[in-house]
Amino acid sequence: MEKIDRREAIKRTAFIMGCTLSGSLISAVMSGCTGGPSADWSPQVLNRNQLAAAADLAEVILPRTLTPGAKDAQVERFIDSLAAGFLSPDENDILLSGLNHLHRGGFVNLSFDKQNEAVRELVSDGEHAGFFRLFKQCTLLGFFTSEIGATQVLNYDPIPGIYSGCENLEDVGGRTWAT
Repeated sequence: MEKIDRREAIKRTAFIMGCTLSGSLISAVMSGCTGGPSADWSPQVLNRNQLAAAADLAEVILPRTLTPGAKDAQVERFIDSLAAGFLSPDENDILLSGLNHLHRGGFVNLSFDKQNEAVRELVSDGEHAGFFRLFKQCTLLGFFTSEIGATQVLNYDPIPGIYSGCENLEDVGGRTWAT
């Protein structure tokens, strides 16, 4: 059995999640790109406390190691934009309720190790397990579709393969590609 580290497990989970994302998250990805983060950015849905809790929870899920973490990719901003335009009202309620629960519990004032313990408790808590599942999906999606996640963590080739505009059909196997 092959042993893998946490980062590799998260990468594999992200790959598998491509087939299991909710419709609202797929819609967010398919909506296209927007400009980079601006200095005068302000949240649309999350308040300051919820944003801080989101940033810390995302960093627990994807911490900075030898590669960038969720805070480096500003995943909390992505989650705010999901809440503003793509999550259903029920998903927004789950997201905001969970972030409020973390804030009330003093999550952002805990050390990283204590935050990890709090997340383990959150996952085992039936009341907030749905929140954590949704938040983790949003975090992984936001990170791996960010410039940092796509270029510094995943393998990235801006122009995959080589382009050869004029090829003799016989030289490339005699048949054209079906796809």
